[in-house]
Amino acid sequence: MSKPDIFQGSVAIAETARDRASYTGFLAGLFESDVRWKLFTSIEIPPMSSLALDFLHRFRTTLLPLDPERVDSEGELPEPILKEFAQLGAFGIKIPRQYGGLECTQAEYQKVATLCGSVDASLTVLLSAAQSIGVPEPLRLFGTDKQKAKYLPRLAQGEISGFALTERNVGCDISKVETYAVRVVEQGKTVGYRLTGEKFFITNSAKRDGEFLSSMLVVIARIVDRPEEMNDPRSQKRYGAFIVETQWPGCSVTRLRFEGVRAIYNGIPTFRDVYVPVENRLGGEEDGLRIALATLTVGRLTLPAACLGGLKQCLSLMRWWGQSRVQWNRPIGEHNLIGEKLCRTAAYTLALEAVMAFCGAWANKKGDLRLESAAAKIIGSEWYWEAVNELFQVRGGRGFMTAEAQRKSGEPSLPVMRMLRDARINLVWEGTSEILRVWMAREALSPYIDRGLAFLQGTWTDKLAAPLYYAHMSLRSCLPFLRRAPAPFGNENSRWVRFIEAAARRITRSTLKATLRHQQRLHNKQLLLQHLVNDSLLLFPMAATLWYANQPEMRTKPGIQDLVDYFCQDMADRLCPPSSLAGRIRRHKKDSVVYRLAKMLMSGQYDWLEEGIIPVLRNDTAARNMNPSNPTDLASDLSAGQSNVDHTQVRTPGH
Repeated sequence: MSKPDIFQGSVAIAETARDRASYTGFLAGLFESDVRWKLFTSIEIPPMSSLALDFLHRFRTTLLPLDPERVDSEGELPEPILKEFAQLGAFGIKIPRQYGGLECTQAEYQKVATLCGSVDASLTVLLSAAQSIGVPEPLRLFGTDKQKAKYLPRLAQGEISGFALTERNVGCDISKVETYAVRVVEQGKTVGYRLTGEKFFITNSAKRDGEFLSSMLVVIARIVDRPEEMNDPRSQKRYGAFIVETQWPGCSVTRLRFEGVRAIYNGIPTFRDVYVPVENRLGGEEDGLRIALATLTVGRLTLPAACLGGLKQCLSLMRWWGQSRVQWNRPIGEHNLIGEKLCRTAAYTLALEAVMAFCGAWANKKGDLRLESAAAKIIGSEWYWEAVNELFQVRGGRGFMTAEAQRKSGEPSLPVMRMLRDARINLVWEGTSEILRVWMAREALSPYIDRGLAFLQGTWTDKLAAPLYYAHMSLRSCLPFLRRAPAPFGNENSRWVRFIEAAARRITRSTLKATLRHQQRLHNKQLLLQHLVNDSLLLFPMAATLWYANQPEMRTKPGIQDLVDYFCQDMADRLCPPSSLAGRIRRHKKDSVVYRLAKMLMSGQYDWLEEGIIPVLRNDTAARNMNPSNPTDLASDLSAGQSNVDHTQVRTPGH
């Protein structure tokens, strides 16, 4: 009698699409008591090329006239701006120069996303979907030389593209795609496909009802010989990825509208018997799901980079208001319940910048970022949402006013409500926080799960290897002195290094216990898996922050060690809440720490945290009148000291 499969239905199909290469990144090591410090110590903050700096400067100049409030009210990005983007090469940032693109690295592209994230969310989505998950990325990863030569020059010159995966009944369960492609066979050879179906929530697809914004889409569809196979549970499921030009007969689109990020061009593309030549299929007939997953891995890094721009904007506004608003004879930032919000926003900004610098550096080296990109998306979206919510609280009733109402009443027009509306969706698109946690758990725990499956269903050799692996993990997690090495990042950070190592051992022990207890039922214990992943999501930014602060260009930043200690202590308290006695002592100390750090923040000592954005208040006369000492030159220094281009040093309100 054969044993039942552990994974069934859609889960089994998703399992076949998994990238089964061993995980060599930082996060995977945490679940095996292996803190891979060499991944950090072997890299540096990636410098920007002169070409990238020049583009960033010109791109910023193009953005200066953009009015995000008008974009929000009209639900459209101005046509002149879109044309200028095309002329600048903004739709070909990562496309190789041989095809007419700028060939910027992932780290350089993330700087562009951070700038966009500080200005307007719709702008970020437009550029991100066009090149992070649009046609250029899957074409770069899986396309033939002929396909690249045909399409990349068009995209580099300004044609817009998108990625059509989701459907009305298909979100993260991508194995249930209902769009299908019927093979067209001539003389026993497949020469093309007839594509039929409807996609949903597709970014950059619709300019308006009946008019596409994108000239081409990558469409994921199930490949069949006859349409009737779609309703046959016994038929084999193959999924392909196709480059579909939207002007082809049978393509139509309807635009969708949303409560936030109102100028995104999302729509419902519909395909009715659209002929797609076989030359437009990316990869093989069974590669569609794998292409989708691989495309999203690097594409997800754009969203946290944009969230970093939003965090920097929140810090700028919160810091200015914390200093300008006086209650009970003191700036409200000196009241610790407000000061703590300011300190935490600053700490999140530093940590997320560190995470993005690390991810950018490893993406440049083509390192394993499958888990790290998901982690960056989770923490970036959640931290930004928390910071915007705190900014709303700090602004009080003014946070609930429209920017226009604030302006008319003589107040500084801070768009907090728009920022709230725009930020909320980040926790949902490109993988919800919940689904990404489940996925991370499945991938991070794959050594345990795979050996468990081998023990249950494998050969006698497999049955023997599994207990040996579990015993090795148990020994490694209980005997730290066997792997003790000199602490990186200096003596001042040695306690945090040892804390991360000890926490990794605890995660390993917890993972081992969960595996042995639940065995084949482990993948269904989602609350337990979420807890394990959440622990790793605290340690990863801690490690990245230690590395980032130890870089030569960062060591001299004023007050950086104080902020590093504040952030690491906050993460440590969440991971290992102190005992009642230790907690009381720490709470007394924290008041002093927060008061001192908030004062330093409001005095401008940490203005370097706000580099790389366009400050909201750069032209607000009312804001400058509330604090006449503010300089009027508020241009942003995007290069952070790296550029030979003549930039102006950022001086945001409150300095």
